[in-house]
Amino acid sequence: MKRPNAIGQRPTPHDLGQRLRLGLAAVAMLAPFASAGLGACAASDETMLSEEPERNIVSVSDSGADAVADADAAASCGADCEYYPPACSADVLCSNGLFDPSKPTGGPDNLDMRMTVQLIRGRSANDVWLLSGFGVQRHFDGTSWVRSELPVSEISPMGQAPGLVTLWLRDTSEIGFTGVSPVSRTYSRGLVDPPDGGGGSDGWREHAPPSIIPVPEFYPDYHLLTFGWGPPGSDWFWLATRLTDLDLSWVSPALIRVRVAGAGIFAGEVKVLDAGTFVGLHGVSADDFWAVGMDGAAVRITGGSGDSPTVTRYNSRTRNALYGVWAASASDVWAVGFNGTVRHYTGDPLLWEVVSDVPEGVHLNAIWGTSTSDIWAVGNGAVVFHYDGIRWSRVKIGGLGSQRPNLLTVWASDPEHVWIGGEGVVLSLGGKP
Repeated sequence: MKRPNAIGQRPTPHDLGQRLRLGLAAVAMLAPFASAGLGACAASDETMLSEEPERNIVSVSDSGADAVADADAAASCGADCEYYPPACSADVLCSNGLFDPSKPTGGPDNLDMRMTVQLIRGRSANDVWLLSGFGVQRHFDGTSWVRSELPVSEISPMGQAPGLVTLWLRDTSEIGFTGVSPVSRTYSRGLVDPPDGGGGSDGWREHAPPSIIPVPEFYPDYHLLTFGWGPPGSDWFWLATRLTDLDLSWVSPALIRVRVAGAGIFAGEVKVLDAGTFVGLHGVSADDFWAVGMDGAAVRITGGSGDSPTVTRYNSRTRNALYGVWAASASDVWAVGFNGTVRHYTGDPLLWEVVSDVPEGVHLNAIWGTSTSDIWAVGNGAVVFHYDGIRWSRVKIGGLGSQRPNLLTVWASDPEHVWIGGEGVVLSLGGKP
């Protein structure tokens, strides 16, 4: 393969129809459907690409919801029935209503059951954002999920709206990044005055890509975004990338930080190269955070808002991929991943602790918490675990019938308000906001 210039010469895109592994995320602007499997089950924990898994979607007849209920009641739920009660109750997770099995192709107030929720993040229980494929965004305002669409870009194939992989929730605005490359178009809501006129609903505007300072061995055309993170109030938002081709031995995955340089103008800097392929980011502040990913990679970035951040590698004591990380404090950090891998960092200068009370074989895709005694982890096959400060335990999900969708994202504002998303489902406690 001919080696391109670092900035400028644009290669032929490499199989842009393939989907990202999770967790992170689908190339929704170009892919037939966004699976968003940053942590989706694969043949190997080192595999970065996978086909969208089959979904167990119940076909719906003219009789609607009653037929679905009858079909589910007739189906055997197998050996795991105790974790999937037939009805919703206040003490279990249930569908939040954004997907309706009686309307499998969606409608004005519902999403298509074939869509996958890639990311849920929020500022409070009354301000929650959801990302799915084909430019589908929903905003929960404390009462209902409200449609919030991006403008259709003139460069989008077949007029399709681009899909956001990650979302930067600033104090009074939202900034979204697509997954095609670090120099893809960027979208904002509430950032530019006037906030409307961008062509999308709810005030979304399209902007030029971030201007990234060139550095040796960084070739943006060979990168795809996998994840993004920034603490509340931070001037920087961090983006993790993976390579479009596993054979690009002379190209390194990167960690890039982006800032708002002006009204609708974004500037970026490559700060970490060749430290690993990361699909999860979180920390206690802009100056102290973690990145986890393939081959059990776990690095700590300190001085993240300074000119020269320090990257320290830690031993996670696994080669399994780590798909999600959440930090309660500088010395209390959790990571989850392939084959039921759970790791806990408690301040050791080198090692993470091995956590053994989560069953092997359960592929965990994401983790989030509100305190040291309220932590959630979600995974494939509709599996949810909760940590109460002492032990991890399995959480029940009501009303799923025979469906066992892969769960890819979790976010909570407090112990009473947790949202979980995945393949054709959004869950919350008691099914309520």
